[in-house]
Amino acid sequence: MNFRRVLLALSLIVTPVAVHAQDDLAAETARVEDLTSIRQIKHMQARWGHLALAGNWSGMAGMLTADAELVTRGGVITGRAGLENWLRATQGHGADGMPAGRMNLRLFLSPVITLAADGLSATGRWHEVALTAEEGGEAGWQGLTHIIDYANTPQGWRIARIRPYGHFAGSYEDGWMHDAATLERAPYHYTPDEAGRLLPERSADRPMAQDEIDQMSGALLAQSLAQNAVNAYGYYLDRGMYDDIVDLFAEDALIEMGGLGSWSGKDGARAFLARFGEAGLDEGELNDRLQLMPMTNVAIDGSMALVRNVELGMTGQHGGEGQWQVTMQTFLLRPDESGHWRIHLMHRSPIMRSTYAAGWSEPLPAALPTPAGGEAGGETSLGSVDFRNVGYAVPPLGESLFMPARGVQVELVKVSGALAKAEAFDGAENVSNAYGYYIDQFAWRNTAALFARDGWKELSYIGTFIGQDRVLGSLIQRYGEGGPNDAFQAIHQKTQPYVTVLDDAGEHAFVRTRLFQFNSSAGGPGSWISGIYENQIVKEDGVWRIHGMDLDYIWLGDYATGWTGIDPAASSRFSPGADAIAAFAPDSPLRGETFAPYPAIRPLGFHFTNPVSGREPEVRLEWSDGHRFPTAGQGN
Repeated sequence: MNFRRVLLALSLIVTPVAVHAQDDLAAETARVEDLTSIRQIKHMQARWGHLALAGNWSGMAGMLTADAELVTRGGVITGRAGLENWLRATQGHGADGMPAGRMNLRLFLSPVITLAADGLSATGRWHEVALTAEEGGEAGWQGLTHIIDYANTPQGWRIARIRPYGHFAGSYEDGWMHDAATLERAPYHYTPDEAGRLLPERSADRPMAQDEIDQMSGALLAQSLAQNAVNAYGYYLDRGMYDDIVDLFAEDALIEMGGLGSWSGKDGARAFLARFGEAGLDEGELNDRLQLMPMTNVAIDGSMALVRNVELGMTGQHGGEGQWQVTMQTFLLRPDESGHWRIHLMHRSPIMRSTYAAGWSEPLPAALPTPAGGEAGGETSLGSVDFRNVGYAVPPLGESLFMPARGVQVELVKVSGALAKAEAFDGAENVSNAYGYYIDQFAWRNTAALFARDGWKELSYIGTFIGQDRVLGSLIQRYGEGGPNDAFQAIHQKTQPYVTVLDDAGEHAFVRTRLFQFNSSAGGPGSWISGIYENQIVKEDGVWRIHGMDLDYIWLGDYATGWTGIDPAASSRFSPGADAIAAFAPDSPLRGETFAPYPAIRPLGFHFTNPVSGREPEVRLEWSDGHRFPTAGQGN
């Protein structure tokens, strides 16, 4: 036998298989790297906002490339030193740090992130809402859209170029507004397909081993689920769903509030919740508590996660007093024996509280009053960060997404399709936010192109339309194709995503987001809208698309009166008549409430059960083709 011929024949069989396996590893490595990059960019931009709250201008400058640019209508500021000086002058009144009596809250919301083909640069679109105050002086609003370029440097991801587009500003007393003559709308850096094609098709130069890919994929999915748990906490707190909140806490959980004390265990968690009122919502009660600008660190072995965010409270009783609240929160989560994230430690640091009428330049004590039965049962080492008395100086979480394993290491449970599932979280957020930006500028053709071929969309007050062509036709029929009127802006901010992936392939998902909409006028103070989106997302031909879009408005309020002064009949003022609805010929009726019900309290649908206990919500929303909707109080 000629052994050389045998070996040659075997090499022709084995070598292509080995090369193919190596190619697969290189492609999977690139997917892990690129998804990590998208998460790192979001983490970094949130960190930028957290540093701004503390007046840490040098720390912010350290997140820039050496040749970074800030491009404004008045000129270009270049370099780290130039931008640091600009930040100090424009946000810090020429000083470092944040002194007592001053607040500089800069909320970065609604990211749409696109990576370059080589994975070495990226561009992001963000909304910024700024709440600024001098105690006893002025308080202000500012709203901007940012187009930000990022570069992957040897030191990690850095900000290379910032182009802000201001869309409203104003004092707290007068409200926000804009000048139609100088309004400059931000261009789109993405197409509908680019927003949905999250990860470039490339191969890594240095492939990871499969075990390392699996570990990184598992850690990325674990990070997503930890963020879900915190966002669920916020959605449950909105509605006074205290049983569901207590389910999220571990048996030995500890809640600490800066300057006040601590609460231990599930009984302590329930006592702590008493400061937000009784369970549930009474008629006319509003308890919106937006969970914004999260930073999340997860241990590489999945043994723990840290989530830090800003809670913006918009609360009150209809016909009575409304209040604002700003709180910094940190959650330490660990997986239980079933792999569900539970909250083991929660640090709550109230920064500001005020009445709606007076605004945040006339602040109240930052912490809510303690009701009978809600007293702290223990001490805390956390100091107060009430901005009336203390300059905010809480350091943000670290720059890296991942922490080393601490203490006894655990083996990260391998989840089938972990990388695809983790990608679904960001794909769902990207296309949902891209939708908000497109409708801001009446870009109806781009809006419809975000939908799947058989996707469906609710058109407010009218009905449901199925298929891209029907979605587009309904938008043009309703709003025309003349583009936006510069005398008015509707700024649709989508925040607080909770994502549920439905299959191992990671190609079908639900995403719940909160609508935080600012309407700005050139002729006077603006208005706003609160609501909940429940979207279905699919990956179609390799592109993330919207398969279904359900929107329930909660309240519509004018700035002058705020949410507690809403006219109960006002939410129906945009309603077309029966003849107009018939002319649209919708494919299906609306699901849920037609009009914003507040001050009435109505059941609100959830697509998910409690992420720890599995408790069903009062109204469960299941997958729909747009025709089959649940009857009142029931699932599909």
